[in-house]
Amino acid sequence: MNHVAFNIGGINVTNIKVIKRNGSIEPYNSEKIVKGLRKASNRSIDKLKESDIDDILWHIENHIIGNSFSKQEFFVKTDDIYGIITDKLLGYFSNNILQEYLSFNKYKDTYAESFDKVREFSESMLYVGDKENANKDTALNSTKQSVISEATMKELMRTFELEPEWVKAHDEGWIHIHDMGSKFLNGINCCLFDMGNLLRGGFEINGLVYREPKGVQTALNVMGDVTLSASGNQFGGFTIPEVDTILKDYAEKTYCKWIKYYRNQLGKEMEFMADKLATERTLREIEKGYIGFETKINTISNSLGQTPFTTITFGMDTDYWAREISKIILKVRYDGIDKDGTTVVFPKLVFLSRKEINRNVDSPNYDLYLQAIETSKKRMYPDYLSLDGENNNLAEIYEESGKIVSPMGCRAYLGKFYHPETGEMVITGRNNIGAVSLNLPKIAIESNKDKEKFFELIDKYSQVVWDIHDWSFEKIAKSKGSTNPLLFCEGGSWMSVGYDEEIRPIVKASTASIGYVGLNEASEYLFGESITHKQGFGLDVVRYLKDKWVDGENGKHEFIPALYSTPAESLVYRFQKMNREQYGTISNVTDREYMTNSFHVHVAEDISSIEKIYKESPYHKYATGGRITFAEYPDGIDNRVLKDCVDYAMDLGLYNGVNIVSSSCPECSHQGDFLDECPKCFNKDITTVTRACGYLSFSKIKGDTRYNFGKQAEIRERVKHV
Repeated sequence: MNHVAFNIGGINVTNIKVIKRNGSIEPYNSEKIVKGLRKASNRSIDKLKESDIDDILWHIENHIIGNSFSKQEFFVKTDDIYGIITDKLLGYFSNNILQEYLSFNKYKDTYAESFDKVREFSESMLYVGDKENANKDTALNSTKQSVISEATMKELMRTFELEPEWVKAHDEGWIHIHDMGSKFLNGINCCLFDMGNLLRGGFEINGLVYREPKGVQTALNVMGDVTLSASGNQFGGFTIPEVDTILKDYAEKTYCKWIKYYRNQLGKEMEFMADKLATERTLREIEKGYIGFETKINTISNSLGQTPFTTITFGMDTDYWAREISKIILKVRYDGIDKDGTTVVFPKLVFLSRKEINRNVDSPNYDLYLQAIETSKKRMYPDYLSLDGENNNLAEIYEESGKIVSPMGCRAYLGKFYHPETGEMVITGRNNIGAVSLNLPKIAIESNKDKEKFFELIDKYSQVVWDIHDWSFEKIAKSKGSTNPLLFCEGGSWMSVGYDEEIRPIVKASTASIGYVGLNEASEYLFGESITHKQGFGLDVVRYLKDKWVDGENGKHEFIPALYSTPAESLVYRFQKMNREQYGTISNVTDREYMTNSFHVHVAEDISSIEKIYKESPYHKYATGGRITFAEYPDGIDNRVLKDCVDYAMDLGLYNGVNIVSSSCPECSHQGDFLDECPKCFNKDITTVTRACGYLSFSKIKGDTRYNFGKQAEIRERVKHV
C-alpha cells in the first residue's frame, strides 16, 4: 500500500523541505517514514495497522505545517520528525514498536559510523599500505581493492553480523576471530583440493569446458589456472596433495605420444634410441610445465589480490614418472626461476616422509630425501611431514587406511572422517571452515596466578569459540555450490553438489579450530620461567584444550572440532600490543613487540636445534588440527648436520621446517644470510626471504618489508639453533 501526502488546510505538503543532519536539504518523502515504521512493526511482537501509519503521517505533516511561518515552503529538521514519531509511538502504540523503531534509526547511524571507519582505513591504504598479510603486496591497486573490500566486510561483520559479546571478546583481546572480513562471504578456509579428480574427465569453468589434459605440460598449465581460480573463492591455504601421483599418469601419456612419434621417425634400425629421446622429451615437458606453474603462482594474483597461498606435497610415490616429477620439483626450486636467484615463496613444498619409502638407506626414494635436504639448505623448502613415529595421528591414519594427510596451508590438518555411504576414510577434498584463537598471556594475567581461575577463563572463552563456529557453520552450510564451483560442483571436493544446492553435506566433513597463542609468555607470567623449563605446564594447557574442548566437543556440532597451534603472523603483534596497553610492560611477558607463536620455544632462547625439536615434539600429539616445529640454521650448514636434525624430527613424528635466511642482491648476484644490505657490494635494495610462521615471505623486497613491526622484531631476535 502506498501512502500519499495529505492536503492539510488546502496546502499541499509536497512543499515541505527536510533539513538533514549534514545540512543538506531535500524534498519531504513520506515513504521513508513508512519504511521505517513498517520495519519496526515487522520486527516487533506487536503490529501497526496501515491506518496507524496514516495517523502518524497526518500528525507529522499537520505539526510541520501548523508550526510554519510561511505558507509557500515548509522546512523541518530530521530530528524534529524523529521526535514527533517517537512521541506518537510512546503515547498511543506499543512500547515494543517504539524500541524497534529506535533500534532501526540507531542502525542507520551505525551504518554511517561504520562507513566512516572504512573510509579512514581506505585512505590510509591508498597512501600507506598495510602489513597484516605478508603475502599481499599492498602497493598494487588490485591488492588495495581487495584489502579495502575485506575491511568493509570486516566492519559489516563486527557491526551487524556477529553477536555483540563475541565482538567484545575480540576487541578486548580475549580471543581473535581469524579472517573476520572473509567470513562475511560464508566461504571455507583451508582445503585439500582434489586436483586429480578434477582433471580426470575434465570440468567446466566460466562456461568453458576444459577437457582432460592429454599430456603433462598441459596438465600443469591447467593446474595453475585451477589454483588461481579456486583459491580466490576461499580464504586460507590451498593444498594440492600428492602432486607426484596426480601428474604421473599425464607424464606417461606424454611419453607414449613421443615414443610413438620417434619410433615412426627413426624406423626399426634406430628403435633403441626412441625410448631415450621420448624420455628426454617428456622430462623436458615436465620441467617446462612446472616452471610455468611456479612462475604463474608467484607472479599472478588471484581474485583476492594476493599470491595464491599454495602448497604441494610429494615424495611417497615410487613409480618411475612420479619419482622424476619429484626430482624436477626439487631441481627447479633449487635452481630458482629468475636471473637473480631469488627464493620463491610459493608453492610451499612439503616432502612426505616414511622410513620404508624414502628415509632408510635402502628405501626406493632415499635419493629424493637427500635431494630434498640439499634443496632445503638453499631454499628452506621443502618442509618435512613425518608419517612415522609414536603419538603421531597422521601415522596412525596412514597405517589404518593408507591415506596420507597433507597439511592445509602452513600447518592445518584434517582428522578421521568416514564416507557416510561407503565407510571409507576420506581425507582429500575436505577443508577447514575457520579458526578462533585464545590469548593465553592475557588469560594468565587476568587469573592473577590463580590456577583455578586460569582454567575457568579458558573454559569461558573456549565456549565462545564454539558458539562462533556453530553460528558460522550454519551460514556456510547454506551457501550454494556456485560460490566455489571448481571445489563444490566440478570435483575438487570429496563429494559434489549442484550449482544451486546447499553445500551442507560437504562441510559436515570439515573441521573448525580452536587455536592458542603465547604459551611461553603465559608460563613466564605464572612461573617466571620459559616454556622450555616449564614444559609440564605447557602440556597441561594443551592437553586440557584437547581433552575438554576438542575431544569433549565431538558429536556436539555439525562439523569436526580441532585443536590448532595458531600460526599468528600478525596476531602475535596485535595481542602483544593490546596486552601491553592494558597491563603495562611486564618483563618477558609484554616487553617485546611480539609474543611467541603457539607452543614454540621463544625465538631468542639459545638452545640447539635438536633440543628445540625435542622440547616442542610432545605438543604435536595434542595439537592434531595443526602444528609445526622449525629451527634456525646458519647459511652453509653441513648437509649431514641438517639431515641429522630432520631425521630426528621425522623419528619423533613431527612436521618440521628448516629456517635459513635466503637473501639475494640484484647488483652483484651475491646470495646468503643477510637482512639489511649486501655484505659484498653494500647494496641495500636486496630481496630477503624468511619464514613468517609456517610459510615463507619477503622480509625485504624493493627496499621495503611486508612484515608488521612485531614480525620484524621477532625475525631480528631469532638465534641460530646449532
